[in-house]
Amino acid sequence: MADWLGRVRGHVGEAKGRFDTDRREREAAGKAPADKNIILTEREVRGEWDASRVLFTTLGGQARPITAEDMATFRHNMRQAESRFKGGKGITARQVIDLASGTPLRYVSPGQPASDIDKARREITMGVPVSAINGTIRFITNAGPDSKVRRHHVVVNLHEFETAAAQLAATPNDGKGGKTPKQIANWLRKQKLSFDCDCERHRYFFRYVATIGGFAAGRKETGYPKIRNPELMGVACKHVLRVMSELESSNAVLAFLEKHLASVSEYKARTQLAQMEAEEAVQQKTPTRIKTSEQRAAEARKVREKAAIARAAKEAATKPPKKIAPASRRASKTAAETLGKQFGLSPEQVMAILAAQAKTSKG
Repeated sequence: MADWLGRVRGHVGEAKGRFDTDRREREAAGKAPADKNIILTEREVRGEWDASRVLFTTLGGQARPITAEDMATFRHNMRQAESRFKGGKGITARQVIDLASGTPLRYVSPGQPASDIDKARREITMGVPVSAINGTIRFITNAGPDSKVRRHHVVVNLHEFETAAAQLAATPNDGKGGKTPKQIANWLRKQKLSFDCDCERHRYFFRYVATIGGFAAGRKETGYPKIRNPELMGVACKHVLRVMSELESSNAVLAFLEKHLASVSEYKARTQLAQMEAEEAVQQKTPTRIKTSEQRAAEARKVREKAAIARAAKEAATKPPKKIAPASRRASKTAAETLGKQFGLSPEQVMAILAAQAKTSKG
C-alpha cells in the first residue's frame, strides 16, 4: 500500500476536520479587535479604507505599509482577475491548467520550482477519486516532500451533474439510443466545476482568487491576500493541478465517474471505493502528464507532420526509382537535416525512417 494513501475509511471526516479548522481560525481572525485585526476586507478594498489602520503588503516585492494608491492597485488587480475568469460561475479543468501556466504565481524562495504547475509535475504524482455524492467528488493526493502531512484532500463539485443525470434518464433501458454512462462521464468531466483543497497554499494564496473567480467549492474568502498574493496571480495549488489533470485525462478517473453515473437513481448517486480498490487504483495508475493546451497542440502538430512524412515516403515508394544526381543527394541530405531538427532526429535517422517506410510499402 502507498504510505501516503492511508485509510480510505474516515477520509471524509479527516477532510472536514481540516476545513472546519480553517473556518474557525478565519472567523477568529475576522473578529479580532480593530487594533489587532489584519484582515483587509472587500469593503475596504472597494473604497471604505481607514488610512489610520496600519496594514502591510508585499506589493512591489518588499513588505511595507499599505497606501491609498495600493488600494487602487488592488481594485485593478481584482478587475484583471475577474476578466481572466470571465466573471462566470465555475471553471473547467482545462482552464485551470492553462491559467496556472499562463499567469503563474512565481515561487521566490531559492531552489524552489518556478511555479505551482512545475511543483505539481515534480512532486504530486497521484490524485485518486475515493468517494462521490452526486456531483461532489473527493480526491486524495500525495503531499509534497516538505509537507506536514502525508496526504491532501481536494473536493471537486461538477456543476453539470444533474444535466448528466438527465441524459442518463433519457436513455432507454434496452441500451438502444441515448448515450452510455461512459460517454456521459467523459462529457461531464470537461464541463464547469469548482474546487477546494485543504492545503495552506490554497488557503492563503488562492482561496480569494477562487472566490472572486466564481469557482470556490468551500468557504468563500473575502479578505484580500495583501501579503501572500497581492497581484492575484495563479489559480490553483499543486494538489488541485494534479487532480485537474487526472480528472480531465485519466482513464482511471473516467472509469470512476462511469461507475458513479451508472448508480444514479432519481438524480442521486453515492460511490465510495473500498480500501483494496483504492490501493489497486494507486498501484496500477501511471501519473497523467500535466499538459497545457499549447503543449497538446504542439504534440498534435508533430504527429500530423510525422504522418505527412510517412505518406510522402509511401507515395515515393510507388514511383519508379530514378538515378539520383549528386546535387539531388545533397538536397535530400539538406531536407533530412531540416526534418531532423523539427523532430529531434539526426539526418541518418530520418533517412532510415523513410527507407523503412519505402521497404514496407514495397513488401
